[in-house]
Amino acid sequence: MIRLEKVVKEYGGPLARLRGERVRALDGVTLQVPAGAAVGLVGPNGAGKSTLIRLLLGYLGPTRGGVQVGGMLPRDYAERRGVAYVPERVSLPPAWTVGGALHAFAALGEVDRPAERIQRVLRKLGLAEIAGRRVAALSKGNLQRLAIAQALLADRKVMVMDEGTDGLDPEWVARVREMLDEWRHADPERVLVYASHDLDEVERVADQAVVLSEGRVREVVELRGEGPGTAYRLEVEGPDSARRVADAFPGALPVPGAGHAFRVQAANPRDLTRRLGTLVQAGAVLRSVAPEAGSLRERYHQGLARRTEAASRIGDAVDAASASAAEREEGA
Repeated sequence: MIRLEKVVKEYGGPLARLRGERVRALDGVTLQVPAGAAVGLVGPNGAGKSTLIRLLLGYLGPTRGGVQVGGMLPRDYAERRGVAYVPERVSLPPAWTVGGALHAFAALGEVDRPAERIQRVLRKLGLAEIAGRRVAALSKGNLQRLAIAQALLADRKVMVMDEGTDGLDPEWVARVREMLDEWRHADPERVLVYASHDLDEVERVADQAVVLSEGRVREVVELRGEGPGTAYRLEVEGPDSARRVADAFPGALPVPGAGHAFRVQAANPRDLTRRLGTLVQAGAVLRSVAPEAGSLRERYHQGLARRTEAASRIGDAVDAASASAAEREEGA
């Protein structure tokens, strides 16, 4: 559904290039998001998340590489099919009312049955009682809920959220999470791109998280096995035991670099006990099993640490080369 191939995005014109002042926001990003997936974008400030989102929306074009959404250039896709978008910063005319803003968005998006859909999202986002209130008088939370309401107005295949729950209290964050789940399940082809600094929320919402840093993909973290449930880290003894894991836990994912460890899922503790019993009866030897907590947070920091180590190695190599060159000059 979404495809990026060796995407480079630089800011600055030809003169900046000559001066060596161009800023590289994305550096060789390759990424595929299949239909039906929810992908989280995480990374520190300046990692390239916002630039990547602007490319997906067609606001920008890549300096090099290719970007496609639904087999089209992003701008063409947005014009023909439309993309639901919740921006990080909501900017609307202050004199507009909540209801008036939704009517304007419905007209721009050529939404079918606009009155019906507007009433639905007003109720869903708890805005019905303030439909006549002006944008200038809205709290940050109400303004953010208005942004989410407009994104849910039309039946889009793709939704992009850039810090979409920023400013919401925990209750509304949970409600929006449920709405996103309903939105996805209403059409199994729908794709959600969810950028956030809240790693725990990304882990709850997304199937996969992409860790960006300095414009590069540092990690791609799978957050879901096959089917719903609680995630566990399961470790078994030896390759023979490892081969039996998939029979008891369909969709088990090997943990990279962790020997015979797997990420598995179970619907509840009773289901876990039953599956472990099946595994042991099949001859597997268990070493450990524990709920998997903070897996995204762990992999996030691992990805950033690898970036730091790589930068350090490059710096050491540059220093060594400079020292060698200096020695040669002194010898000459």
